[in-house]
Amino acid sequence: MKCIYLLSVILGLLFFGRIACAQQPQPTKPPTTGSQPAYEGEIKDPSRDELDGEFKKRTEQQVLRLQEYIQIISDKTQSDENRDKAIKEAIKLFQPGSLVQVSSGKKGTPVISRTVGDYFRRLKALQYQQVEINFYDATYVGDYRKGADGGYYTTATFSQEFKGKDEKGNIIYQDKTTKDIDVSLQNLMDEDFYKQNRWIIKFGNIKVTETKKAAKPIN
Repeated sequence: MKCIYLLSVILGLLFFGRIACAQQPQPTKPPTTGSQPAYEGEIKDPSRDELDGEFKKRTEQQVLRLQEYIQIISDKTQSDENRDKAIKEAIKLFQPGSLVQVSSGKKGTPVISRTVGDYFRRLKALQYQQVEINFYDATYVGDYRKGADGGYYTTATFSQEFKGKDEKGNIIYQDKTTKDIDVSLQNLMDEDFYKQNRWIIKFGNIKVTETKKAAKPIN
């Protein structure tokens, strides 16, 4: 009889245990988003004050980043690893298919357009024993204007001085160049990474507007 009683108690506990588990609230699965954009709220155009303030300042900062990468890429005292990393990071600043104009300042030499990647790789491979590139004057950023595609566009202008030197540090070539770089402000609301920072600055083509070779002959 004791065994039958114990068996009845055990079966009863198992029965009520199952009922208790069944009554527990089950976790709900999060809704699937499929191909919906990461951000579904309303995207507002930046105000004129934002364009003239925050976004012009951010554009200047991006140009400064580009200039820093150019100096690292051209600096032969840097390791190949650092220079190659700078090339990769510099390319990320540009829209695909962007071109860079190159001018030597030598009489009769045409302005050449190269892809962004080709330009940076050639910059690294220059045959001078030493290369020094400095940027002077403040970067000028024009007013952003809205395009038909909903993005905003402007031009940034900066000036650089190039010096190619021999193994003793003597300057054998020098010029000063003013360049215009196309800048776009695009809304990337469908990319998860940009949920909070949706307006992204990207560079386009770089054009040479003026090149001045050193006034005095360089020996």
